[in-house]
Amino acid sequence: MTGTGTPSPPTGYDVSKPVHAGGSDCHITVGFDKQLAHIPRFLVQFHYQTDTNPVRWDAIARIDHNETSVMGHDVYKEGLHVDVDRRSSEEVHLMLAHSPLPPNRGKVIRGCVDYFRQEKSYFIDVYEERIVPGGPPKWSDGGKNTYNFIRRNTIEENMSQESPIEDSLSPDELTELLADATGTTAEEIDEGASDLKIASPEGATVVDE
Repeated sequence: MTGTGTPSPPTGYDVSKPVHAGGSDCHITVGFDKQLAHIPRFLVQFHYQTDTNPVRWDAIARIDHNETSVMGHDVYKEGLHVDVDRRSSEEVHLMLAHSPLPPNRGKVIRGCVDYFRQEKSYFIDVYEERIVPGGPPKWSDGGKNTYNFIRRNTIEENMSQESPIEDSLSPDELTELLADATGTTAEEIDEGASDLKIASPEGATVVDE
């Protein structure tokens, strides 16, 4: 994931926007294609300021979906996964446990953005190699994983609104954009994103790709 002096939005998409991540040392960018009221392809990237002199930003984690290519990753068939970069080691691929994905891709995109906002410290720690991803899962009763799911109010109440890019979208502005792209309302996008439960990455499964 190539580093630059500013967080670079995805290229080659119909819509490509920077979005607040809730801190001055991290950022999120979103790219997606529009096909009538459908989004067949999207990319959500989490950027981190990896150096300060000179300033360098790297996209250290990403979630993508592409149902238009046989080589693409279709989250409706394969599930959500995150590709996570590391400073001096190979990239890792984490499969995430999650509730059923809503058919509206706008809701999934907003849910992925919320996920990166909530779990940003984890992905930064993986990049800096302070933690090793894919540790043994925590078992509770009957051999089932104990997952911590994100809650929307935690995201909104505890995150700073500082942003390294002046024209970045707020999460609410992204919601409006996704509603327009999918022919739905902002309320429907918000509700669908809130209903999408994604397990904490601490319990994710490391996979080879």
